[in-house]
Amino acid sequence: MHRAAKAALLSAFICPGSGHFYLRRYNKGTLISCCGLLGVGFLLVQAVHQAKNIVNEISQGNISLDLNEIYALVSQSSNVTNTMWVNVATLMFAGAWLYGVIDSYRLGRQDEQSLSHI
Repeated sequence: MHRAAKAALLSAFICPGSGHFYLRRYNKGTLISCCGLLGVGFLLVQAVHQAKNIVNEISQGNISLDLNEIYALVSQSSNVTNTMWVNVATLMFAGAWLYGVIDSYRLGRQDEQSLSHI
């Protein structure tokens, strides 16, 4: 398998930026990994916070153990500011992931072409 394909697959399936580490582009790989992981981390913190709020409501008896009622609470957004930051974090993760895949493939192709000219 070619280096470009391996790098793109690493970035696609392991972690954004891992293809850059494979290609020994450590600074760029670190930046992409940090952006992707910060986005996912924020989303996980928000999901846990929302789950804790729903569990507290259930334990206080404000919400019954009806699946439809719980689903409605999970589906609704808590506030506009929170929704904006969730969207920013989602775009940050998706952008880092997509950029990591495309750029690692591009860099891998450049490396392959430079090695073939030698």
